Amino acid sequence: MITNLSDFTIFSNLTPDSISQIAPLLKERHFKKNHILIFENDLSEEIYLIRSGKLKVYRLNEDKEIILQIMTPGEILGESEALSNHCYRISSVEALENVSAWQLEKQDFLRIVEQYPVVLKNAYTILIERIRVLNRLIRYLSFYDVRTRTANLIMDLYYNFGEQEDSIYKIDLKINQSFLANMIGVTRESISKTMAEFQAEGILDVRNKYFYILNKNKLESICIQTEEYPELRKWDNP
Repeated sequence: MITNLSDFTIFSNLTPDSISQIAPLLKERHFKKNHILIFENDLSEEIYLIRSGKLKVYRLNEDKEIILQIMTPGEILGESEALSNHCYRISSVEALENVSAWQLEKQDFLRIVEQYPVVLKNAYTILIERIRVLNRLIRYLSFYDVRTRTANLIMDLYYNFGEQEDSIYKIDLKINQSFLANMIGVTRESISKTMAEFQAEGILDVRNKYFYILNKNKLESICIQTEEYPELRKWDNP
């Protein structure tokens, strides 16, 4: 769990004295798994600093879900709307597991931005990084077939949640096939077929909803036309 405000990118480069001025403005909040913190197109204004737990950012269209991002401790939610001329929420956010967060009111955040310009610069950096991640998602959805989309997404998940165990690479995030399908905009049946192929080819194994990459080189060879360097698959790359 994150205990220091300075560990959040949005407040990096602030002095300890500045951090101490901001801390009293925060309210501690706890959310159970599956709780929806933010609803798309809502007019709520709260900002959240994620201390522990993972969340998904998604949009709905006729009950079909597309997952835009997975958020982890150290990230901030709601700052983009606070800095925008439009108050409507851009997307929905749901807890994937129990989540602990600090809540900050919009007006307090705007006063912080005015008093500490570096916070606005940090918000800009965060926004650019999110645009980069969304550009990757758009490329997956627009140009790749299901097999290539799936391979790229699994590599993304490894670079963000992976850990190596000898020659096996575990993705330390429980994922079911519906969740995976919603991240790359395909049907569950398509994902099921592709995952079965990967397992038959000795590329991947799935145990208790955890993915294990058995042949990383072969998986990477499927990830054609990848524009970025591998390390830029990190979603929180500053």
